Amino acid sequence: MIKELLINSVIPAKGQRPASPSLSRGITHGSRVKPGMTFVPGYPRPGSQILPGGFSFTQRALLALLIAAAITACNKDTATPATATTAPAASTMPAQATPAPQYADVIYANAHFYTEDPGQPWAEALAVKDGKLLAVGTAADVQAVAGPATRTVDLEGRMVMPGIIDTHVHPMDAGRKELLECGFPFSLIMEQVLQRVQECAAAKPQGEWVRGGQWSAELLGAEQPPHKSLLDAIIPDQPVFLMDSTVHNAWLNSRALEVLGITRDTPDPNGGTIVHDAKTGEPTGILLDKAAYQAMQSLPAYSPQQSEDAVLWSIAQLNAVGVTAMKDAQADRYTVSAYSAAEQRSVLTMRVAASLPWKNSWTETREQELENITNRGNLQSQLVKNNFVKMFLDGIPPTRTAAFLEPYLADATHPNPDTGKLNFTPEELAGDVTALDAQGLTIKIHATGDRSVRVALDAFAAARKASGKMDLRHEVAHAAAISDADLPRFAELNVTAEMSPIMWYPSGLVASMDSMVGKDRLQTWWPIRKLLESGARVTYGSDWPSVVPSPSPWPGIEAMVTRADPYGVFPGVQGVDQGIDLAQALRIFTLAGAEALYLEAETGSLAPGKMADFIVLDRQLFDIPPDQIGDTQVLLTVLGGKEVYRAP
Repeated sequence: MIKELLINSVIPAKGQRPASPSLSRGITHGSRVKPGMTFVPGYPRPGSQILPGGFSFTQRALLALLIAAAITACNKDTATPATATTAPAASTMPAQATPAPQYADVIYANAHFYTEDPGQPWAEALAVKDGKLLAVGTAADVQAVAGPATRTVDLEGRMVMPGIIDTHVHPMDAGRKELLECGFPFSLIMEQVLQRVQECAAAKPQGEWVRGGQWSAELLGAEQPPHKSLLDAIIPDQPVFLMDSTVHNAWLNSRALEVLGITRDTPDPNGGTIVHDAKTGEPTGILLDKAAYQAMQSLPAYSPQQSEDAVLWSIAQLNAVGVTAMKDAQADRYTVSAYSAAEQRSVLTMRVAASLPWKNSWTETREQELENITNRGNLQSQLVKNNFVKMFLDGIPPTRTAAFLEPYLADATHPNPDTGKLNFTPEELAGDVTALDAQGLTIKIHATGDRSVRVALDAFAAARKASGKMDLRHEVAHAAAISDADLPRFAELNVTAEMSPIMWYPSGLVASMDSMVGKDRLQTWWPIRKLLESGARVTYGSDWPSVVPSPSPWPGIEAMVTRADPYGVFPGVQGVDQGIDLAQALRIFTLAGAEALYLEAETGSLAPGKMADFIVLDRQLFDIPPDQIGDTQVLLTVLGGKEVYRAP
């Protein structure tokens, strides 16, 4: 339990020496002071009478003697007779104002504060005033800024650190799934998925859309993969639209295909695939990548209140695991408006960087995308920034839509060598990136294959050459597979490698790709250590609710250190030579994230003048075995000095 105490005796009583001379300059022990009087430092002496102008009788007499002595000396040293001199009246000398003391609103004490500040890695206490850190340091230093109304929170020896910053998350998707749609975990097997969807359909009015997810992407390679016929058998009359665990692929029934007008003759959109039955040529009900997103644009829109409720639900989950700032990796106008509405009502408890979609909106037309970017300044606010853009350059390895330099391994379904595909030509991408860079927009490019990573870096290089600037911190999202030749280019181009945890350790998703790219290639993925050694920026992005079961960063931190499954389900390690130490991992999850959001002057570390964004943990991370980090629980989350989560 965290104890709260009220300090009542930090201001000295009349006649006592103040606790800190920096708070009450010029007041000495024994002085009798009347309200409204001013003081010259060091005067008056104890017991002397105060005259108008701030001088005592003794002081005035001494001053007159000194002036007379000076005149006499001048007369002796010069041949010119001295002229009469009149001492200025004491009342004409300006009075010195005492600076108003800065007292803390609240002090958090009795804890181990891990600051991420190189000049002071650890501290004993911190003080907060007006949402900012007033003092960070020893208990005595921080106590010096305590005032009569300062509240003190005893943290009972806990570990405290800066808030977590997640640079890739989809709060709207998570909230809608929980509050508005047919949600279920991707750990369900096919029979369980069908049962859950049937229950959802039964609870809805006849003819209404059944929307939700997330079915496991690994089911696409199962003996009985998702197919429209499975849904038709249980829900023939209501349209069904279900997203997978990667939020790249959709599963529809025949009624949904009919409503959306998708037939055997419907062409594939650029960057997407409508899967057809090899024998009949009919759509199977599976839509990959942009084919899925294009279909989503035709689904009924949610109300503004539903959207706000969805993002606030997700933010509450993020606060509970220690996240205080995030980058929404796909924020349409409905999402950004929801953040702004929540902030106007003073209920937004997150610092948000909103990435506007570029040629890949899940809910809007191309014209609306352009309008959002043009008018982005209208929805900027204190907590919400939207000078960011998200692009999809390729798909994902499980569906063989990620673009690689070397081909996927052949199998019975894919007998011909294939390297995946790009959603943009290299020339088109370079042109778009250069134009967006010129507008001051920071670009996040989804690129999971080593070929797509190279093309993304080429596009950033073109933008750097055109602008002659290196200031914008562009990103490669899910930089899973990186050629050794391209590793140094991240630092050279000031491009951030955003890392998603699912591939750092053995998992079902990793196992499903063994037959696609081979174990040897997989062991070279997520080269975090190599990137750091090259001087590259590296950040953490959960991609929640895609792939990961929760937004908790702690299993990801553990796996970044151990490269083993933090849940203990799958044995072995994944690229163990790329494991890093805990201090490096914590910086990636905090200060490096702040840099990606251009907020390093405000948050990401605990230093005076920064915003009071920090979390209290149930364990000392540096004192426990690494395989226990994933079980960490957050006891308290503070954003801008406001406690936004407290463990029950």
